[in-house]
Amino acid sequence: MKPTIPGEEDEKSNEIEAIIDCVKLGDKQAFEMIIHQFERQMYTYCYYILKNHEETEDAVQEIFIRAYENLHQYSRQATFSAWLYKMAYHHMMNIKKKQGRWFELIHQFKEQQPKVQITPTPQESVIEELLTYLTPEERHILLLKAVEQYSFDEIGDIMGIKPATIRKKYERLRRKLMDYKRNKGGIVNGTFAKSN
Repeated sequence: MKPTIPGEEDEKSNEIEAIIDCVKLGDKQAFEMIIHQFERQMYTYCYYILKNHEETEDAVQEIFIRAYENLHQYSRQATFSAWLYKMAYHHMMNIKKKQGRWFELIHQFKEQQPKVQITPTPQESVIEELLTYLTPEERHILLLKAVEQYSFDEIGDIMGIKPATIRKKYERLRRKLMDYKRNKGGIVNGTFAKSN
Protein backbone atom coordinates (compact mmCIF):
# COMPACT_ATOMS: atom_id res chain seq x y z
CA MET A 1 0.00 0.00 0.00
CA LYS A 2 1.29 3.47 -0.85
CA PRO A 3 2.05 5.46 2.31
CA THR A 4 -0.27 8.45 2.65
CA ILE A 5 -0.74 11.19 5.17
CA PRO A 6 -4.31 11.28 6.59
CA GLY A 7 -6.43 13.64 4.48
CA GLU A 8 -3.76 13.89 1.76
CA GLU A 9 -5.79 11.89 -0.78
CA ASP A 10 -8.91 13.99 -0.17
CA GLU A 11 -6.91 17.20 -0.53
CA LYS A 12 -5.30 15.99 -3.74
CA SER A 13 -8.68 14.88 -5.10
CA ASN A 14 -10.21 18.28 -4.28
CA GLU A 15 -7.33 20.04 -6.06
CA ILE A 16 -7.87 17.91 -9.18
CA GLU A 17 -11.62 18.60 -9.09
CA ALA A 18 -10.95 22.36 -8.82
CA ILE A 19 -8.61 22.20 -11.82
CA ILE A 20 -11.22 20.25 -13.81
CA ASP A 21 -13.83 22.89 -12.98
CA CYS A 22 -11.45 25.59 -14.28
CA VAL A 23 -10.89 23.66 -17.52
CA LYS A 24 -14.63 23.15 -17.98
CA LEU A 25 -15.12 26.93 -17.53
CA GLY A 26 -12.69 27.59 -20.40
CA ASP A 27 -9.25 27.78 -18.79
CA LYS A 28 -7.40 25.56 -21.30
CA GLN A 29 -4.02 26.21 -19.63
CA ALA A 30 -5.23 24.57 -16.41
CA PHE A 31 -5.29 21.20 -18.20
CA GLU A 32 -1.48 21.25 -18.17
CA MET A 33 -1.65 20.70 -14.41
CA ILE A 34 -3.73 17.56 -14.98
CA ILE A 35 -1.19 16.31 -17.52
CA HIS A 36 1.64 17.04 -15.10
CA GLN A 37 -0.19 15.17 -12.31
CA PHE A 38 -0.97 11.97 -14.28
CA GLU A 39 1.59 11.80 -17.11
CA ARG A 40 4.05 9.47 -15.37
CA GLN A 41 1.30 7.05 -14.22
CA MET A 42 -0.21 6.94 -17.71
CA TYR A 43 3.21 6.39 -19.30
CA THR A 44 4.02 3.49 -16.95
CA TYR A 45 0.62 1.88 -17.46
CA CYS A 46 0.77 2.17 -21.25
CA TYR A 47 4.41 1.08 -21.50
CA TYR A 48 3.78 -2.21 -19.73
CA ILE A 49 1.03 -2.93 -22.25
CA LEU A 50 2.74 -1.68 -25.43
CA LYS A 51 6.42 -2.33 -24.52
CA ASN A 52 7.60 0.36 -26.93
CA HIS A 53 8.65 3.89 -25.93
CA GLU A 54 7.51 5.69 -29.11
CA GLU A 55 4.13 3.94 -29.18
CA THR A 56 3.71 4.64 -25.48
CA GLU A 57 4.45 8.35 -25.91
CA ASP A 58 1.93 8.53 -28.77
CA ALA A 59 -0.68 6.63 -26.74
CA VAL A 60 -0.26 8.86 -23.68
CA GLN A 61 -0.57 11.97 -25.82
CA GLU A 62 -3.72 10.59 -27.45
CA ILE A 63 -5.23 9.67 -24.06
CA PHE A 64 -4.75 13.22 -22.76
CA ILE A 65 -6.20 14.69 -25.98
CA ARG A 66 -9.25 12.46 -25.63
CA ALA A 67 -9.54 13.29 -21.93
CA TYR A 68 -9.50 17.01 -22.73
CA GLU A 69 -12.05 16.61 -25.54
CA ASN A 70 -14.36 14.49 -23.35
CA LEU A 71 -13.89 16.27 -20.04
CA HIS A 72 -17.49 17.51 -20.20
CA GLN A 73 -18.56 13.84 -19.78
CA TYR A 74 -16.64 13.42 -16.53
CA SER A 75 -18.76 13.44 -13.39
CA ARG A 76 -17.64 13.01 -9.81
CA GLN A 77 -19.30 9.59 -9.47
CA ALA A 78 -15.84 8.09 -9.98
CA THR A 79 -12.47 9.62 -9.21
CA PHE A 80 -10.87 11.51 -12.06
CA SER A 81 -7.97 9.06 -11.89
CA ALA A 82 -10.31 6.07 -12.41
CA TRP A 83 -12.07 7.92 -15.27
CA LEU A 84 -8.69 8.59 -16.93
CA TYR A 85 -7.60 4.96 -16.51
CA LYS A 86 -10.87 3.81 -18.05
CA MET A 87 -10.13 5.97 -21.06
CA ALA A 88 -6.55 4.62 -21.18
CA TYR A 89 -7.76 1.03 -20.90
CA HIS A 90 -10.14 1.38 -23.85
CA HIS A 91 -7.48 3.16 -25.89
CA MET A 92 -4.97 0.37 -25.17
CA MET A 93 -7.52 -2.29 -26.15
CA ASN A 94 -8.17 -0.47 -29.44
CA ILE A 95 -4.45 -0.27 -30.16
CA LYS A 96 -4.01 -3.99 -29.47
CA LYS A 97 -6.94 -4.84 -31.76
CA LYS A 98 -5.49 -2.71 -34.57
CA GLN A 99 -2.11 -4.36 -34.20
CA GLY A 100 -3.69 -7.79 -34.57
CA ARG A 101 -2.02 -9.97 -37.15
CA TRP A 102 0.33 -7.22 -38.32
CA PHE A 103 1.95 -6.97 -34.89
CA GLU A 104 4.24 -9.96 -35.43
CA LEU A 105 5.35 -8.73 -38.84
CA ILE A 106 6.18 -5.27 -37.49
CA HIS A 107 7.90 -6.78 -34.45
CA GLN A 108 10.09 -8.99 -36.66
CA PHE A 109 11.03 -6.00 -38.81
CA LYS A 110 11.98 -3.93 -35.75
CA GLU A 111 14.09 -6.80 -34.39
CA GLN A 112 16.17 -6.76 -37.58
CA GLN A 113 16.87 -3.03 -37.28
CA PRO A 114 19.89 -1.78 -35.34
CA LYS A 115 18.82 -0.17 -32.10
CA VAL A 116 20.29 1.36 -28.99
CA GLN A 117 20.18 -1.14 -26.13
CA ILE A 118 18.87 0.11 -22.80
CA THR A 119 19.84 -2.39 -20.15
CA PRO A 120 17.01 -2.84 -17.69
CA THR A 121 17.71 -3.32 -14.00
CA PRO A 122 17.34 -6.90 -12.70
CA GLN A 123 14.01 -5.95 -11.10
CA GLU A 124 12.72 -4.46 -14.38
CA SER A 125 13.81 -7.64 -16.19
CA VAL A 126 11.79 -9.79 -13.79
CA ILE A 127 8.73 -7.53 -14.15
CA GLU A 128 9.03 -7.54 -17.94
CA GLU A 129 9.35 -11.34 -18.02
CA LEU A 130 6.35 -11.82 -15.73
CA LEU A 131 4.21 -9.37 -17.71
CA THR A 132 5.04 -11.10 -21.01
CA TYR A 133 3.73 -14.32 -19.50
CA LEU A 134 0.30 -12.70 -18.95
CA THR A 135 -2.45 -11.93 -21.45
CA PRO A 136 -3.16 -8.22 -22.16
CA GLU A 137 -6.31 -8.40 -19.98
CA GLU A 138 -4.34 -9.96 -17.11
CA ARG A 139 -1.67 -7.26 -17.45
CA HIS A 140 -4.33 -4.55 -17.16
CA ILE A 141 -5.81 -6.16 -14.05
CA LEU A 142 -2.40 -6.67 -12.42
CA LEU A 143 -1.21 -3.13 -13.13
CA LEU A 144 -4.44 -1.54 -11.94
CA LYS A 145 -4.59 -3.66 -8.76
CA ALA A 146 -0.95 -4.11 -7.72
CA VAL A 147 0.62 -0.91 -9.04
CA GLU A 148 -2.18 1.65 -8.99
CA GLN A 149 -3.94 -0.06 -6.06
CA TYR A 150 -7.49 0.32 -7.34
CA SER A 151 -10.26 -1.68 -5.68
CA PHE A 152 -11.97 -4.49 -7.60
CA ASP A 153 -15.04 -2.23 -7.93
CA GLU A 154 -12.93 0.53 -9.52
CA ILE A 155 -11.14 -1.91 -11.84
CA GLY A 156 -14.51 -3.38 -12.82
CA ASP A 157 -15.73 0.10 -13.70
CA ILE A 158 -12.56 0.89 -15.68
CA MET A 159 -12.65 -2.37 -17.65
CA GLY A 160 -16.42 -2.75 -17.90
CA ILE A 161 -16.37 -6.13 -16.10
CA LYS A 162 -18.20 -7.15 -12.90
CA PRO A 163 -16.02 -6.69 -9.78
CA ALA A 164 -16.56 -10.34 -8.74
CA THR A 165 -15.23 -11.45 -12.14
CA ILE A 166 -12.22 -9.15 -11.76
CA ARG A 167 -11.52 -10.64 -8.31
CA LYS A 168 -11.61 -14.20 -9.75
CA LYS A 169 -9.39 -13.23 -12.69
CA TYR A 170 -6.94 -11.56 -10.31
CA GLU A 171 -6.74 -14.67 -8.13
CA ARG A 172 -6.21 -16.83 -11.25
CA LEU A 173 -3.44 -14.60 -12.57
CA ARG A 174 -1.74 -14.63 -9.15
CA ARG A 175 -1.81 -18.45 -9.18
CA LYS A 176 -0.53 -18.41 -12.75
CA LEU A 177 2.42 -16.20 -11.72
CA MET A 178 3.11 -18.35 -8.65
CA ASP A 179 3.17 -21.48 -10.83
CA TYR A 180 5.47 -19.73 -13.28
CA LYS A 181 7.76 -18.66 -10.45
CA ARG A 182 7.78 -22.21 -9.02
CA ASN A 183 8.56 -23.72 -12.43
CA LYS A 184 11.40 -21.26 -12.93
CA GLY A 185 12.86 -22.04 -9.50
CA GLY A 186 11.92 -18.78 -7.81
CA ILE A 187 13.37 -15.31 -7.86
CA VAL A 188 16.86 -14.79 -6.49
CA ASN A 189 18.45 -11.33 -6.32
CA GLY A 190 15.91 -9.89 -8.79
CA THR A 191 16.39 -12.63 -11.39
CA PHE A 192 14.89 -16.07 -11.86
CA ALA A 193 16.94 -18.94 -10.53
CA LYS A 194 16.71 -21.96 -12.82
CA SER A 195 15.84 -25.21 -11.12
CA ASN A 196 17.97 -28.22 -12.02
